[in-house]
Amino acid sequence: MSSTFTERLKELTTDIGRGWQASLARRCGVTRAAITNWLSGRNKGIESTHLFAIADYFRVNPRWLATGAGPKWAEVPMQLSKNVHPTVGEVLVKFEEMAARHQQMNESERIELYIWLAGERLSIQATVGPQTTD
Repeated sequence: MSSTFTERLKELTTDIGRGWQASLARRCGVTRAAITNWLSGRNKGIESTHLFAIADYFRVNPRWLATGAGPKWAEVPMQLSKNVHPTVGEVLVKFEEMAARHQQMNESERIELYIWLAGERLSIQATVGPQTTD
């Protein structure tokens, strides 16, 4: 179990490609330097609004992110899940995002992309993996 917020954040970011720091910074309304400080452990505390934004971005349980307690992954109630096929425009945008990464997708990203393309998508979040757009 990761014992600090910094270690848990690093755990979430080990296998993701480039650009996530800028995307997360936009989501949280902070600079990339703030993200770097969170990763280095220079900041000893984090605002709750930022904590929840980070948890939403990585789809993890905010309690786990803050304390290391409880399940790591956020659970989504069944009533919020529905089968919705993405539009052609959404598929093209997703392919453009993947092509712009300049890095191969890892196995879990490939599976999530397949599931998304097949039509299983959460109504509260429609992107694969950490969200890259606001």
